[in-house]
Amino acid sequence: MAQVIIVSNRLPISVKKENAKLVFSPSLGGIATGLSSYAEDPGNSWIGWPGIASDELSENDKQLIANELATHNCHPVFLSQKQINNFYNGYSNSVLWPLFHNLPSKRVSSEHLNAWWQAYRKVNQQFTEAVVSLANPKSQIWVHDYLLMLMPEMLRSEEKALNIGFFLHIPFPDQKTFARLPEAKRLMVGMLGADLIGFHTTDYVKNFADSASAMNVGMVTDNQVKLPDRSVRVAEFPMGIDYEKYAAASKSRDVKKAAKRYKKRYGRRKVIVSVDRLDPTKGLEERLRAYGQLLAYRPELRGKVVFAMVAAPSRTDIAVYVQLSRRLEVLAKEINKTYGSLSWQPVDYMNIAQPFEEVAALFQIADVAFIVPIRDGMNLSAKEFVASNKKHGVLILSETAGAAQELHDAIMVNPAEPESLVDALQQALTMRKKELRGRLKRMQKDLSINTVQHWAKTFVDTLQQPIPGTPRLTRTLNKRLMKDLQADYVSAKKRLLLLDYDGSLVPFTADYHNAKPPRSLLQLLESLVADRANDVVIISGRSAEDLNAWFGSMPVNLVAEHGAATKKVGNKTWQLVEKTNTDWKQLLLPSLEKYARLTPGARVEIKPHSLVWHYRAAMPYYAQKYAVIIKQALKPFLKTYGLELVHGNKVIEIKNPRISKAHAAQPWLDRGYEFVLAIGDDVTDEALFTSLPDTSYSIKVGRGRTAARFRLASSKQIIELLKKIVKL
Repeated sequence: MAQVIIVSNRLPISVKKENAKLVFSPSLGGIATGLSSYAEDPGNSWIGWPGIASDELSENDKQLIANELATHNCHPVFLSQKQINNFYNGYSNSVLWPLFHNLPSKRVSSEHLNAWWQAYRKVNQQFTEAVVSLANPKSQIWVHDYLLMLMPEMLRSEEKALNIGFFLHIPFPDQKTFARLPEAKRLMVGMLGADLIGFHTTDYVKNFADSASAMNVGMVTDNQVKLPDRSVRVAEFPMGIDYEKYAAASKSRDVKKAAKRYKKRYGRRKVIVSVDRLDPTKGLEERLRAYGQLLAYRPELRGKVVFAMVAAPSRTDIAVYVQLSRRLEVLAKEINKTYGSLSWQPVDYMNIAQPFEEVAALFQIADVAFIVPIRDGMNLSAKEFVASNKKHGVLILSETAGAAQELHDAIMVNPAEPESLVDALQQALTMRKKELRGRLKRMQKDLSINTVQHWAKTFVDTLQQPIPGTPRLTRTLNKRLMKDLQADYVSAKKRLLLLDYDGSLVPFTADYHNAKPPRSLLQLLESLVADRANDVVIISGRSAEDLNAWFGSMPVNLVAEHGAATKKVGNKTWQLVEKTNTDWKQLLLPSLEKYARLTPGARVEIKPHSLVWHYRAAMPYYAQKYAVIIKQALKPFLKTYGLELVHGNKVIEIKNPRISKAHAAQPWLDRGYEFVLAIGDDVTDEALFTSLPDTSYSIKVGRGRTAARFRLASSKQIIELLKKIVKL
């Protein structure tokens, strides 16, 4: 499978400072928990914020964090406290979060809203730059959640050959609610930069499609939004859990120990459990009030039940959350004071984040799980309870939680109707064992199949597939297609072979100086040019000096610097495709050299018509950091001098945008060859692929979106192909 780069606000590893020392610990939360096992694949990467403000960190701290995170396949995006206040606490969680959950939002000044929005845009761009610095043409980019809704379109504008997926973990509101956002259309366009947009349920898919249609951003059809130049697939992917982890928890010594402690604490009483983040969307006050009413209506239950409520602190910098925490503490104390006794406390309120062992133990001993959010994208706690509880648990679940569309055997309630919560508690506490075991068994069967691993694989597999109803532009060059190519090659009387070099004829090397052609490649090229029917063109990003040194003695056509200069067979001198002023190189060179010195392993290559910053051999932390800085620093110069910055496979190249492989190849293409073969691996080859006749054999080397008709996995396979057609 191709490299998958996961992008979310938080990493699965959090960082904090204790006594001036960095402390690393696993992150809590839906995305971090749900994708942690998937991200353990060393071929994948995870980009996100490590959970600590950059103001608290020295450059040495940042390097230590990056090094430690790299051992977990993670890469940090550092955010200042001001960015956290405006991007995270402000726009993301004081504007988007309440609106998407149909909750009232606090009124703030237009000045604050504008500052929040600008910070949101800037942080999305910062994450985008981090991805671009790490990605290669084979990468599949999977962006997560409402905090990064602008990222897909920002990635698309980078013009790299990437597959982009976006998944929203919270509900998508109805069209009228979404339209209340002044930035609604900008957010919609941002999401539509993806190739695939995923939601938890069909209702959220419908709401998104309604908004896209109302905004007239494209033609909305069944599970697709058709834009002028492409189509975006929109579908539901209900997120599962790591089922085996929870199902097997009862065998853990720590879980057994915790379960024994809770049993001793609660005695023989019926245990009602609630485990959630402390959040206004979770209906925590509603749960406590319903429990209080149950004790008021059913006095015979007093002393015989206990409500264990875990409300893990969340977003403690936001006033609404702080106020909710205080109200819950007061309400729990009121219930305990009103109905409790010296030997019985009706509510065991735990305002603390509990580790996995404690949560699993609570779920195992619970008679009832009381999960009734006002509105929730999915709610994994409900699924974790079902997986953990072996045989006697009853699940009460809001019909407004995404999980309700899967867990049909739960007792469904409407959180807007308080009486339904009280009735559900009574029903759960009196349900016959045969019925509750049957309900639990059916839900466990479904969850054991629809796991988080299945969810992640299904999403990525779908991202890699062509959208139904659109032609598949690229096919793997299998044996049957190879035979067709060979037959067309043999029958043609005049052939054109356009061959990229690095990554196509030879594999990449850490140091670009060490990529001289091996003797076997030179012999292969000699066999190709020996056939008078062949015109062979090596069309590369390499300098004229390199190409001349390696291939100058052969009757082969050469194109250097992605099309800046050509040297045709029989000519002794190079011809410029377009005469351009290159005085700008002296202005930009010091900046590139400066960042090469700051980035161990990076090098600057000076070509006659371009400058290249190579970072294939650099450490990821420095490469990511300075690739972003270079792009920002050079922006004014690019505009002033009309230059183009091309971010290729571990290289950044600055050149004249009018210079391209397609332009350089046109004199040969105008001759009307019977057989055309073009091979390339990078973004610089895409313009060439699109300029070829429809019958050409264009081959993309490696993964990634491409205009090529065919694909082979590596330069090794390309060499094997060329050997076959010359029958070596």
